[in-house]
Amino acid sequence: MLPVSVIIPAKNEGDNIVGLIQSLRAQTTPPAEIIVVDAGSSDQTAALATQAGARVIQVNQAYPGQARNVGITYAKSDIIALWDASMKVKADTLEKLITPILQNEADLVQGHLDIRPVTLPSAIYFLLLLPPYNHRLPDGKKMYAPPVACTAFHRKLWRAVGGFRSWRAREDSDFRNRIQGLNPRIHYAPEAVSFWEPAESWASLLRKVRLYGRHNILSGEPAQWYSGLIRVYGSYAAISVIAGMFGGVALGLSTFTLAILAGGWLRSLRKIIQHGPYFKEKAAQNPYAPKIMFLTTGLLVATDIASFLGAVDWLLLDKLRLNPELFPEPIVLSELSPTLRQ
Repeated sequence: MLPVSVIIPAKNEGDNIVGLIQSLRAQTTPPAEIIVVDAGSSDQTAALATQAGARVIQVNQAYPGQARNVGITYAKSDIIALWDASMKVKADTLEKLITPILQNEADLVQGHLDIRPVTLPSAIYFLLLLPPYNHRLPDGKKMYAPPVACTAFHRKLWRAVGGFRSWRAREDSDFRNRIQGLNPRIHYAPEAVSFWEPAESWASLLRKVRLYGRHNILSGEPAQWYSGLIRVYGSYAAISVIAGMFGGVALGLSTFTLAILAGGWLRSLRKIIQHGPYFKEKAAQNPYAPKIMFLTTGLLVATDIASFLGAVDWLLLDKLRLNPELFPEPIVLSELSPTLRQ
């Protein structure tokens, strides 16, 4: 048994949580404990997690960063590993994450995340917005390294940076950036593989993008989310104004509409060229099929609109204080022990 506490934030993850816990318990060397922080689920997440062998901390409400803070606070081990509920873990991944820390070769170890979308909306969303690889190792190997999921680290790093921020967006990259500011020894382990199987619907994706837009502004770094959008739509507006000066308001408005559609198609095509091979492998569909091209362009424009609606939410709800996000600290309601028979 490895001296590590695995922390999993979860809310209404009844369809996913058992698979992750089972994959963790089936590790070549399992963790000392698995903690699921149930952030106010209305389904059977807590019961299923305890039956699968996890210790469950139930709180009234929490965004993922807040839930991770609760789990790390309650953890019995000083080595922490993090996953999200919709992931699964290859059998030797935990051992490969923890060994460099136990051998005093690293303070934080980063594994590889293999994204395997379950639904077509998820596949197209990740085709648009997530690269299959975002880190290149010195030997030329490439891996996808999310900011905190699929990582293991000493709890002292978490303490040193004051834990996770409360936002719903960018809390993970902010945490990782603050940790890297301490100059810890970071080891990348591409052979420590986890699998992410997102199963989003069109509606859930757009709701998430809208919320992320609002919370990126609340985090104090809106440029990371909005700078590209402002450049793109600013250029559309400039072209439309010029057209309107020569052809009137109707031409200006129609030019703006055409610019959105044509620009969206070109932006989508660029992403398809970049990530098409990965998409075809994981989603088993031709990224250049007319249906995929159409859906990709449509979703890109829809996510742009959702992002701008997130900015409107921030303006009305937070800036004008109509219903501001207050980020109350989670209240622990109960602690449930594993009920799985050994």
